[in-house]
Amino acid sequence: HVLYGTASPAEALQSADVTQGRLDLDAFLRHVADNAHFAGIENVVYESGAGPVIVRADEFALEDVVTHILHNADRYRPAGTPIELTLAASESTASATLRNQGATIADDLMGRIFELGVSDPGVSAPVGHSEHRGQGLFVAKTYMAKMGGTINARNTADGVAFSLTFQRLG
Repeated sequence: HVLYGTASPAEALQSADVTQGRLDLDAFLRHVADNAHFAGIENVVYESGAGPVIVRADEFALEDVVTHILHNADRYRPAGTPIELTLAASESTASATLRNQGATIADDLMGRIFELGVSDPGVSAPVGHSEHRGQGLFVAKTYMAKMGGTINARNTADGVAFSLTFQRLG
């Protein structure tokens, strides 16, 4: 109630305004990798692409999306392993992938991880946080939809990858 007034968290997020502007996704990912340590997330790496990739997105909403995913990746990866950011673009879309080594998403959770309140009970909370509320990936999905994009998760051979797909602008 303190954060959302009389609205539920889901209602508050659904009614939030997200500006759909122009964003250079390549520069954004480079900035994330260069500055993740300020959010307490070390060893985030990005191999810069071939130049600007302009997409329809809001920088502040996307920062929130990426921060939620990076914090999850940081919790699940073995110490010292990198979180890798990559960028792929076609003529009409661009996708940023955030990948970490470590535990994969349980089959029974995979279809529900973007729902409000869904959290992995087997993972301990970071120091200073008493619990996971299951809001981070819900926020990420909501903001991506408001920007006209999508978010997907998949297990890899040695971890998890989240892909954020955007409409590419000319």
